[in-house]
Formats: sequence, C-alpha cells, structure tokens
Amino acid sequence: MSSGDLFHFRAFRDYLSLEAGHSDNTIAAYQRDLQRLAEFAASKGITEARGITTPMLRQFVFLLKDLGLSGATIRRNISAVRTWYSFMVAEGLVERDPSDRLETPKRWRTLPDVLSEDEMNRLLEALDKVRPYLKSHGGNVELISLENDVARLRLQGTCESCASSSVTLELAIRHAIEQACPDLVHFEVEGVAQDKSAASLISRRAVTDWTVVKTAHQLEEGAWMPVRIGDVRLIICKVNGTLYAYRNRCPACNMPLDTGSFEGGFLSCALNHRYDVVHAGRCAAIPSAHLDPLPLLVQENVVKVALTKEVVDAPPETVQQNI
Repeated sequence: MSSGDLFHFRAFRDYLSLEAGHSDNTIAAYQRDLQRLAEFAASKGITEARGITTPMLRQFVFLLKDLGLSGATIRRNISAVRTWYSFMVAEGLVERDPSDRLETPKRWRTLPDVLSEDEMNRLLEALDKVRPYLKSHGGNVELISLENDVARLRLQGTCESCASSSVTLELAIRHAIEQACPDLVHFEVEGVAQDKSAASLISRRAVTDWTVVKTAHQLEEGAWMPVRIGDVRLIICKVNGTLYAYRNRCPACNMPLDTGSFEGGFLSCALNHRYDVVHAGRCAAIPSAHLDPLPLLVQENVVKVALTKEVVDAPPETVQQNI
C-alpha cells in the first residue's frame, strides 16, 4: 500500500470533488498542504494517518511559520487538516480527531478592518449551521459588529433563569466559528446569562472537551441512545431530523432517563416525569425542572458533544417539589 493510501489522500480527494463539491484549485491546494504534512510526519517516523497526534500537528504549524509562509497559507493548511480529519472520522478510517483543538497562535493572526467576501461568508455560514441547535433551546444569534480584531455576537431569546443553558449555547457558537473561521483572532458573545460559574467557564476554553459520538449520526427519527463518556452519562435523541444531547438524569427524582421512555419528542423517567426535548428539556408539570443540555454539533456526518468542567463536576441535584 502506498503512503498516499495509508493517509487516505485518494479517498479524500474523491470526497472533496464528488461530495463536498470543492473547486479544482481548492482540491489541489488541500492536496499540496496534506502532502507537506505527510512528509513532516514521515520525518518523525509516522507513516499513516492514525499515527499523527495533536502535539505533532502543533509542531507542523510551527514549521509552516518557520518556513515563512503567510498567515493566509497557514490558515488554509489548518483548514485542510481539519476537513481531512472530519472526513476520516466520518468514514471510520481513524478513531479520533487530533486537529479538534488545533489553532493558529494568536500572535500570527490579524483581522483586517474589513473581512474578505470569503471570510464573511464562512462566518455567516457558521452561524447558520448552529442556528437550528440554538433555536431548539429557545435561542438565536446575530452578528452585531466587527471592529479591529473582535467579532461581536448577540445571543437572543435564551432562558434567563438558567445560566448553564445559555453558556451551553455560547460554547456551541464558539466551536462552530472556530471550525469555520480559524482566521478570527477573537469574538465575544453578548446575552449569556451572568453568574460566576458561567463567566469562569466562558473565559477558560481549556475546560471544554469536544468528543465524537461515533454512531449517533445513524439514529433514526424518533430514536434515542444512552452514551457514556468517561464518568458522564448522557442521552442523545432525534426529533424532526435534529439531534439533541442531555445529561442522563431526571432533575425531579435524580433517576437515569434511560430507565424510562422516549416518545413523541418527550423523554420520561421511570416515575413518568416528562421533558420536552425540542423546547430546552422543559417539564410542564414542574416549571422549575429542566434537563441539562450539552452542546451538540454535526459536521460532515460527525456528531460531537461538548463536555464542560461544569457538566463533569456537577453534583446530582434534585428539584424540590411542592406536595
């Protein structure tokens, strides 16, 4: 098997041309960028895609800078690597995506006073992709300004009584933009419910771990699946073509939801506390109870959920009911 086959370049090229619909120039540029990565990996003794690690990708980005490549060229290399790994994960060619946290160091990046048409289109497309998820939780997002090195966004219509829910939406926006627009130096999101834990969570991106859920994209309409990631248990379900992720716990009785049922867009625990999946996991019978949402994004048929420090460390809490 040739080195290109071990890195799946031929299959990736076919995907870019036949499925993703990229232009010949873009495909040629991506192929050159990835061939450079393959040569760098070979110099480290790595001869196949699954052997590449996140630290190695960071070393590769530093090499591009040392070669004197422009910021735009470096950003294109990173975009090529991310698209390549999204394809391989979706096809089951590799098990993990080491490019998930790869970014260009800020000191290399500048944001022009006016974005190019391509950059603006990518930013707006990123917001369009995340809107269905935001709307499923009663929210939306708009671009309000772009000045110097900061894109300012406004989060709309979120549940003001639930800071964790609005922070969840902010994390989904952040991930979508970072994937589509690595050339942005910084962006801010207004409208996030304010509390100390929320502010801390937003400012420390290192506490967020986006994890691929391999079989979630295969869920049929009206189906659901329990998932365990480390010590965190969650439920993923599909309603009206949209996937939703919630912590696998009923806030009314603290029982796991997978001992109950999922029907008509409602998750129910074994004690029949019912939660509206589409409308932010609200419980009509107990207004103070709602499920804990997790950011979920679908990119190139790859489903990812975000595990935040807030979710991982949160102790079980039971809503007090008036009897």
